[in-house]
Amino acid sequence: MHNMTSIWREVSGWPPEQRLVLATRLLHSLQYQEEPETISKERQEASRQLIGIWKTEHPPSDEEVARIVNQERMKKYGARP
Repeated sequence: MHNMTSIWREVSGWPPEQRLVLATRLLHSLQYQEEPETISKERQEASRQLIGIWKTEHPPSDEEVARIVNQERMKKYGARP
């Protein structure tokens, strides 16, 4: 904390243009330090499938999508009560 106070005392005497340049550099340095969001394998696969659907000449109809969703639910959860 002592270092920040010393830095502030030094920087506060600078002309506004120099302080703006410093602030801009500080903000830009934060952008590059962010870590990318981790995406689960399941989400990656779902995204690949969606991209594949978008690339088809004849995307499935709403009825076909509903049938596919029901089939996948049956695979995952078994028969409905």
